[in-house]
Amino acid sequence: MLNKVLNKLPDTMPAVARDLQGRARMRTTQHTTQNAGCTVQWREWGPQDGIPLVALHGGHGSWLHWLRNVDAFADKYRVLLPDMPGFGDSTDFDLPARDPARLDALVQVLQHGIEDQLGQTPFHLIGFSFGGLVAGKVAQRMPQIRTLSLLGSAGHGLRRASEVPMRNWREFEGEERALVLKENLKAFMLAGAADADACWIHEQSCEKTRFYSKTYSRGALLADVLPDVHAPMFMLWGEEDVTAEPVKAAEFLAQNRQEREWTTIPNAGHWVQYDAASTVNVLLNYWLAQR
Repeated sequence: MLNKVLNKLPDTMPAVARDLQGRARMRTTQHTTQNAGCTVQWREWGPQDGIPLVALHGGHGSWLHWLRNVDAFADKYRVLLPDMPGFGDSTDFDLPARDPARLDALVQVLQHGIEDQLGQTPFHLIGFSFGGLVAGKVAQRMPQIRTLSLLGSAGHGLRRASEVPMRNWREFEGEERALVLKENLKAFMLAGAADADACWIHEQSCEKTRFYSKTYSRGALLADVLPDVHAPMFMLWGEEDVTAEPVKAAEFLAQNRQEREWTTIPNAGHWVQYDAASTVNVLLNYWLAQR
């Protein structure tokens, strides 16, 4: 049963983020799915009879990674955004933090959650960063997907554009903690300004992350599963994404297959759908509408 979200917005939320999330929550429903002892929180927008669109956030993320994109898709699509297991408001697995079984368990739980809500209905699948790797593995298991879109995806296994030193924000408290989180956000995620909204989203998401995704993200696990994915595929990278050499990664993952398209976006970093929200929203909407 879908229930209207009634959660009070935190008083520390920046004004613009408060407005964005407030408007999003006015239009959304929130519900849960359960599998393998894990409870996954889902947020849903748009018409029940719309084409389903499932979008997966990145590592150290939550559904808030899509806050600047929800409105652009909710008029036409039935948008489903989970907090993946071990992230955000979802529960975690009863497994050690770095147990290699965690990734397959996460994919299984997400597949179950999608099937619980959509059955075998074809749907668009989008993944950002670590969520791109997860989306690839979900697509491998669910051939009914209509399309697969990957934004700044992890799992290509190639060299990064640069190795960004990240400070351990957990070693700090209060204002120092917030400052370190902002420094990491600016260095790793954005080409544009680390504004108050981005900082708030990043802080909220990091504080609730329990899943250690780095080991999976740095490997070639996405490249390994994509030969089994035959749906049309669209890849987007910010030109200033430090997690890849975007053109090389795109060409490598596309493998000269005609159904795989890609582009890069100037003046955008890793969190491309936030850094260049308007451009990403237009490009994705146009591409999805053809399919």
